[in-house]
Amino acid sequence: MGAPLGRRRGPIGLWSRLHEIWLESARAGAPMPGEPTLAARLDASRPAIREALVRLEERGYIHRRQGADTLVNRRMLEVSARIDEQIDRAELIASTGRRASMTVVDNTIGTPTAAESQRYEVADDRPLLRVTKLWCADDVPVILAHDAVLLAEPISEEIDGGVPIFDIARRWGSGAPEWEIVHPAAVAAPDTDAALLGIEPGRPALALTVVGVGSRGDTAYWASELHATEAFQHTLIRLVRR
Repeated sequence: MGAPLGRRRGPIGLWSRLHEIWLESARAGAPMPGEPTLAARLDASRPAIREALVRLEERGYIHRRQGADTLVNRRMLEVSARIDEQIDRAELIASTGRRASMTVVDNTIGTPTAAESQRYEVADDRPLLRVTKLWCADDVPVILAHDAVLLAEPISEEIDGGVPIFDIARRWGSGAPEWEIVHPAAVAAPDTDAALLGIEPGRPALALTVVGVGSRGDTAYWASELHATEAFQHTLIRLVRR
């Protein structure tokens, strides 16, 4: 299927259609069409197309050269999981051609621990939703996520823990975060988490610690994820500056 573009602001239709054109070019080993052709084909303005191409270049899909064709990075067809792209876990699994399913293992509301309060600079009496989710690819466990979302106020309604963490923050928290800070590490899977993932305790797993940050630098949520190492090849794409 090729590398997914991830969650982006702006016209979703434009991004998905531009991705299809990128896929066509990458699979054919051909350059991307020029701005006038893209604008006409996608029925979009030149400024919108130009902005979209800038973002594509920033993320390693293409490389534009003045007075020459726009090169397409064909190796992106091999990429499914990018550490530098925010993408829903179901989309990540689907991008590998496998069927995604998710189980909510735990869903409770409490308050931050003293360590969390200090680390994330939040009040220790702030209502906090904690959700543990297990994601499977073709019924094989591949991702275990422990999500913690700060709520704007105490609520009595039950929150669907299956909703993506950034959507919960937008609906019941202080608003949508502007950035995610991600710290990857290789760890020995704790016994309980290893059992849920179906791997041997102490076996190496990729751990991602994620913090969602708002426009004023305030914490919106944090999460820890364990990824079975054989499930995805996690990738970081960097543009070579000349």
